[in-house]
Amino acid sequence: MSDDTDWSRPHPLSVVVMVATFLAGNAWPIVVVLVAGGGGIGFDKIALVVGAAGVGWGALGWYMTGYAVTPEAVWYRSGIVNRQTRSIPLGRIQQVAVAEPVLARVVGLAVVQVAEASADGDIEIRYLGRSAAEALTERLRRHARRRRADADIADDPATAGSSLPPPPSPPATRLHVLRPGDLLTYQLASVAPALVVVMTAAVVSAVIVGLEVDPRAAAMILLGGIVTTVVLAAVAVTGALLQFGNFTLDCGARSLTIDTGVLSRRQVEVRPDRIQTLTVTSGLLARRIGLHEVRFSAAIGKAGKEQQSMVHLAPVVRTDRIATLVRGSVEVDAGLGVDLEPVDAVTVRRVLARAGIVYLLLVAPPSFFVVLDLPSVAPVVAALWWGTTVWFARARYRRLGISLDGDRLVLRRGVLQHHLTQVPLVNVQSVRTTASWFQRRLGVADLRVSTAGIGPDHSIVVPDLSARRADEFARTLARAAADSSWERRD
Repeated sequence: MSDDTDWSRPHPLSVVVMVATFLAGNAWPIVVVLVAGGGGIGFDKIALVVGAAGVGWGALGWYMTGYAVTPEAVWYRSGIVNRQTRSIPLGRIQQVAVAEPVLARVVGLAVVQVAEASADGDIEIRYLGRSAAEALTERLRRHARRRRADADIADDPATAGSSLPPPPSPPATRLHVLRPGDLLTYQLASVAPALVVVMTAAVVSAVIVGLEVDPRAAAMILLGGIVTTVVLAAVAVTGALLQFGNFTLDCGARSLTIDTGVLSRRQVEVRPDRIQTLTVTSGLLARRIGLHEVRFSAAIGKAGKEQQSMVHLAPVVRTDRIATLVRGSVEVDAGLGVDLEPVDAVTVRRVLARAGIVYLLLVAPPSFFVVLDLPSVAPVVAALWWGTTVWFARARYRRLGISLDGDRLVLRRGVLQHHLTQVPLVNVQSVRTTASWFQRRLGVADLRVSTAGIGPDHSIVVPDLSARRADEFARTLARAAADSSWERRD
């Protein structure tokens, strides 16, 4: 790049944020050093000197850091001892996000994250003033859109020779606004089964201990179960509100914009053609009251691996809104009405066999070890274990289903929490079948389909298909993927 490039430095207050982040991450060692300094050893003075040196080092790092946007690329240079300069061509930008960590948000700063498709080309510009971050983000998105529009025009024979600029993009449409009441209800419904398990375990333990040992100990166990249940519910609800509070989803001409967070704000732009898989999820109680979440995996480079929490088109959406949300975002059907083919029924035997091995190795020995002191423990544990296992194995078999519906693969799975995942065949990157020794004896195999996406659903596994059917699916998917033209459109 030329020497006359107009470099800009991060906001001066970024030094404060970096030092505060360091202190917050190393609070306990610093406190120990300061307390130890009370003995006259002088550790307190050493701590102050080290702190001052940290501030000076941070200030030098700020001075040596710069960013620039040229007509060709966005540039970022950093480092004091080891200097590095990184760039991303504007036409290769996959995603531009604005993050506002808590400490940065306190002083009005934000982070601009620029992602591209490779594993190591992403750039994080820390820290800019909020208005400067928003302006830089919009500028980069505008440049990237213009580059992609120019490429589209060049690829279109009807417009290749035209010198006219691309038409202006229409304003974004708001597709989804999260209701706090729906989020609160969904989180409580999602954790309710776990809370029931905790309370059931506490009640059963209290009854056994009360009958065999001491009623006072039973009361303490029951109280502990109640406290644990309340704490788990509070943690789940609070975490969800902080992460997904103020969630909005906007759809523009060529991109989706997700904005979320209460203390730490995040804004991410995702292109619909980067979305690789789409999953509709709902818990046992949540679907009874008509609440679901819609997740996606997208090909958005290394930044996506560090932002796996940003995988929701909607953290909570009502049943009657799913089809509108999905079609408005990625222009595909939600897949809720697809007819699915079941897996092989031997999957029930496999679940029971695995549960039997776990029971013999981990559950039975301790339960029978205490049978002399608490004779009621072993039969109660055995009844709960095998009753739950048989129910789970049968329910899992009934829920598993797969379909090749037109130009997409659809998988349904889950017992307590239901998942319906669809993968457009154009996004299939690899297909493989695997079979353990036990599966080969039963004549079944697992089918794994991988995409280029980042996120928990970037690949799907269909367990226990008949070996013949798994091979047929693998061949069909490989053939369909080969016939389609997948590429990262720039």
